[in-house]
Amino acid sequence: MTASPSAARILTLPRFAILALILVAIFFLRDTFLPTESPYRSHSTSSAHLHTQPDQASHYESGSNTQDKSSNITPSVHHATNTSATDEPESCLSVPGADNVLIMLKTGATELYQKLPTHFMTTFTCDFELYRKLQQYQREGQNLHALSGSGGWNLDKWKFLPMLHQAFESAPDHIEWFLLMEADTSISWTNLLQWLKTMDPQKPYYLGAQNVIGSTTFAHGGSGVVISRRAADLLEEKRRNLGKSHYDSIWEETTSTSCCGDEIVARAFLDVDVPLTPAWPLIQGETVSSIDWKPDHWCTVALTWHHVQPIEIDALFQFETAWITTHGWDKPYLYRDVFAHFLDRHISVNRTAWNNLSKDHRFVLPSLPQTREDPTKDFDQLRPFEQDAVRSQDACAEACRRHRKCLQWMFLPEGRCYLGEVMRFGRSDERDGGNAGAQAQAQEHWVSGWMQDRVERFKAGFEGCEVRWHG
Repeated sequence: MTASPSAARILTLPRFAILALILVAIFFLRDTFLPTESPYRSHSTSSAHLHTQPDQASHYESGSNTQDKSSNITPSVHHATNTSATDEPESCLSVPGADNVLIMLKTGATELYQKLPTHFMTTFTCDFELYRKLQQYQREGQNLHALSGSGGWNLDKWKFLPMLHQAFESAPDHIEWFLLMEADTSISWTNLLQWLKTMDPQKPYYLGAQNVIGSTTFAHGGSGVVISRRAADLLEEKRRNLGKSHYDSIWEETTSTSCCGDEIVARAFLDVDVPLTPAWPLIQGETVSSIDWKPDHWCTVALTWHHVQPIEIDALFQFETAWITTHGWDKPYLYRDVFAHFLDRHISVNRTAWNNLSKDHRFVLPSLPQTREDPTKDFDQLRPFEQDAVRSQDACAEACRRHRKCLQWMFLPEGRCYLGEVMRFGRSDERDGGNAGAQAQAQEHWVSGWMQDRVERFKAGFEGCEVRWHG
């Protein structure tokens, strides 16, 4: 019997195993084909090779090699070694504390091919202790990608506690910290290691970006979750005392009635008297493009980003590599340094076909169809300059100027002007056809701009600020 062409393309378990072996081989043999000039390894580095080249595709267009000169604040933590910017960069393998962190990368089978390979080339080029639990939810012969959608999300919640228990049980005694991340999470290794030095792993810590569901405050899983060894031991002690099978059956029943696995993790830690220690905004769930650049972030150590594409993970990794080359492993970079590198020069001009996510004030021509985000205030109740704002991009910019707190604006020619009181970079709207609500003129695109004088005053107001190490 001859197999059909469609059957030949089905990903069977043997083929999946071969692919996994190839990925592992690429990871362990990477030094044979990857450049070795990196502070993540034991060779000296030329910073000229660490930035995205002009012809290299990148979601974030890199800025110049010059970092924000105001970033001259040294944190109040010290490592056993002291590497100056002029010394040979220290390998991440020898940075104190690196071998005491166990990383868990949670991903789904449907994301395996799209998001995992990038981490082998960037995030995991350091030989950190690595635990990777891949949930297999396909039967032999089924197409992995065909399972993408809500089904994968429904299964996702069942991964959290089992993978934590396996990691906690199998971790060597010297492991002090556990980090749970996802395939679309970007982590700063240098900032993470420096941050962990400010805390005692023998105290029960469950840290992350705080979210609330019902009465439970939990760490958002995609933003990154950090757990100390003591907290892990308390959880496993409770599990052993109840009996693993009995304990697991209780939490399986609890998980079945919950929406989210990260919320279940919080309840499990609360059960052993370990509440969440908020770590936002160090740990947070935005991208460089979507984050609101406000005082809470500016002088804070930047640890994580979420919903990042592989090319964005690479751009952040290259930025961090260059930072370590210049500053060593003892100086953190802050959100303001990320802003200076990736965004500063790009908001110095108006951008066409661009949505900068302004949303604090919305002025809409009354003849247009209203969206759920549009203001409830009647158009005739607006001040004259606000009514005029819907007629041109210059009038929209003028309305921003007359709103004292306005930092940015965006205008759609059909008659929409939105103002923002916090800085956001946003995204191109070319792929989604401009304004999704403008059915009659679907090809119109936003024009976005920023108030340069106010942006500069905002930045100047934080000169010499103290580095923020905790949420």
